[in-house]
Amino acid sequence: MRIPREFESYHMRLLGGEYRRFLDYFLQPDERYSVRVNTLKSTVREVKRVFSENAIGYGPVEWCRDGLWVDSENLDLMEHQLGLYYIQSASSMIAPQVLGAGDWVADLCAAPGGKATHLAQLMGGRGLLVANDDNAPRIRALVYNIQRLGVENALVTKFDACRFDRCAERFDRVLLDAPCSSVGTLRHSREILSKWSMQWVRSLAEVQKRMIIAAYDSLMDGGRLVYTTCTTTLEENEHVVEHLLGERPDARLKRAGLSGLKIRRGLTERAYDTGRVWPQDTGSDPHFVAEVVKGG
Repeated sequence: MRIPREFESYHMRLLGGEYRRFLDYFLQPDERYSVRVNTLKSTVREVKRVFSENAIGYGPVEWCRDGLWVDSENLDLMEHQLGLYYIQSASSMIAPQVLGAGDWVADLCAAPGGKATHLAQLMGGRGLLVANDDNAPRIRALVYNIQRLGVENALVTKFDACRFDRCAERFDRVLLDAPCSSVGTLRHSREILSKWSMQWVRSLAEVQKRMIIAAYDSLMDGGRLVYTTCTTTLEENEHVVEHLLGERPDARLKRAGLSGLKIRRGLTERAYDTGRVWPQDTGSDPHFVAEVVKGG
């Protein structure tokens, strides 16, 4: 894997002596994979039985009671097509659990549906989940997964997330899984490196700042927003959260965390209570998560 000089120098400054351990995660072949059991249709016990019958080893994801580590990538079994489980990065199971169940929930960048269907699962089929995306081909995948996993309380919409606050509704929970430079996907897709640059990162951060303001303004008073990315840069993570705190004085940052998960604090003073998940700590893709409460 050829590492661009700008990428390497940036992450060496960010991680210091841990940079080599961080990079080693992406250089190694996948040895374990992960799935989320869809409790709208099945149980952990039932999915374990399916894996045992197919000689697939499994173990619990420490921070998700419905998550399983598995030792095979051949997971597209009939039970997967029927929606009994969802093939998903273990670190992408974090944000929906931090946000938790609500009565009136919006996922602003929902496609292809991993986090949205997880939220529906946590909601137990109650309330309303608005699953939004602005990309038509990705929306088709979102609808397919919502149907396949038996989600019955979802409404799919097509809005620009930067303008979602213009929707008349206000929500008690909003998830913003923002489009990002996707460093966390390097193990599965090397093409990110070919276009990675600080100019690209800064342009993404400007869009993310507009999105997080719209997401926050879509909350009812006392509502909760979780902002998450699968990337590593300060510009797309802590700096975006700091922008929200500066623009909306009533925004209150809560300390992000999850039982069973090793999570490090944010890298700036004002965004210290955000959380960073590093692969050298968890054996899963890097993620960033911030939880914000609106007003009272």
